[in-house]
Amino acid sequence: MDRVTLPSPSKINLYLEVLGRRDDGYHEITSIAVLTELCDTVTLERRASGITIGVADPQVPSGPQNLCYRAADLLLRHCGITAGISIRIEKRIPISGGMGGGSSNAAATLWGLNLVYELGRSREELMCLGGELGSDVPLFFSQGAAFVKGRGERVEEMPALCPRWLVIANPGIAISTASVYSRLRLPLTSEKAGIRMRALFESGQADAALSCCFNRLEDVVLQAYPAVAELKQRMALLGASPALVSGSGSTVFGVMKDADVAERVASTLVETGVRAVACRTLDKNPMLAVAQ
Repeated sequence: MDRVTLPSPSKINLYLEVLGRRDDGYHEITSIAVLTELCDTVTLERRASGITIGVADPQVPSGPQNLCYRAADLLLRHCGITAGISIRIEKRIPISGGMGGGSSNAAATLWGLNLVYELGRSREELMCLGGELGSDVPLFFSQGAAFVKGRGERVEEMPALCPRWLVIANPGIAISTASVYSRLRLPLTSEKAGIRMRALFESGQADAALSCCFNRLEDVVLQAYPAVAELKQRMALLGASPALVSGSGSTVFGVMKDADVAERVASTLVETGVRAVACRTLDKNPMLAVAQ
């Protein structure tokens, strides 16, 4: 095929624990992440040579600094392809919002390039290559829910969470992940809480698991960014249970009772100038549904 268009889903972290700082400068984490219906769109098209990035949002780099550019360059070199690729990104996922938008776009680039040039690379091989690009990239080759370890690159698929309605809201603040980790002061922690939460999900006790949602990075984000703290408080008052910062922020998500409540809460937040959308968690990765 000469051209392919892919949905590029976002993620939320239902649980995120930081176990400590590693010798390589990264932090050792455990997390349970699920994909959501809030998606960017990535379109790839063959070209004779070179890599081009097209994106309307000025916050997103359009050159070699873009993770999609690096993903395309990595896979083309890995497979000995001398031709090029044109990549067009339509952004809907908040930028630097803790939802993995850039990593998801990179995963979509690897998957789409594999399709366009009929490379025949397995999902597992592309996940491995994705780990060379960034910690979150392998996650976006999972089907819907995953237990994440290491610096984020070790992904163990979990049974799909029955789709839940969410409100995803962002106060319009971009937060650097590195800056959040640099402010983190770690207590003595363990993997026990994450293992317990995983066991609850895998035994079908999703409601009990959701009552344990936790993000070690949240205290840092809420203290440093009052707008995020206020947004979380408002989300909880509007009925979210739980309401939690995703990843390193600045996005806050809330699990809602049903579609009507989610739509109403999202509309209420939008009326006050907050970027908000109602959507569901995913039980299947729509990117992987686009296959050869």
